[in-house]
Amino acid sequence: MDKGTALTLLGLDGDASQEDVMERLDAETFAVRDHFMRQPIVPSLFRSRVNRLVQLSDVAQSLVIAPLGAPVDLPDLLPTGGNLLLLVRNHIENIRRLRTEMAATLDPDVLAHFGNAMTNLQLRYMEGFLSETADWNEDDSWPDGIPAREESDWQKVLKAINDGPNTGDAIAYERCRIERMVSRELS
Repeated sequence: MDKGTALTLLGLDGDASQEDVMERLDAETFAVRDHFMRQPIVPSLFRSRVNRLVQLSDVAQSLVIAPLGAPVDLPDLLPTGGNLLLLVRNHIENIRRLRTEMAATLDPDVLAHFGNAMTNLQLRYMEGFLSETADWNEDDSWPDGIPAREESDWQKVLKAINDGPNTGDAIAYERCRIERMVSRELS
């Protein structure tokens, strides 16, 4: 990638100072990291953010800019199987671990790895959740208005799991939300 293209991708012109370039790169990277840390994991959106981080990494390499923060390794993650309760608890803990570790860097390469890990973790969670709750016979007649970005209340989901099938609509809500995300992934 040439310098002009790199600057254009940052929304800067050719006479931008090195300080302006560094600030803009950090701001762009921060915005993606902030999305990863604050938003529910919607795989298609996270993939697009990972692509943006790869682009920002190419920009940084082309302009010879070192990222802010030290390289950070992915944390050890808990297994995602077993039963429904373990699936949900471990998923919550894994996301917490990933978000905690990624807070220490603005390196686009490192954040791209975290984004990929979160996306893959979410896909495994969704698959496992649908499989584990297939026989719950909950009312899944939710209106079409459940947005994927509206994450379920984890405490309510855990309570519904502990209470057992047909004890509340938290499981049905989460199933419906996941089914809609999965259908969008496949289309």
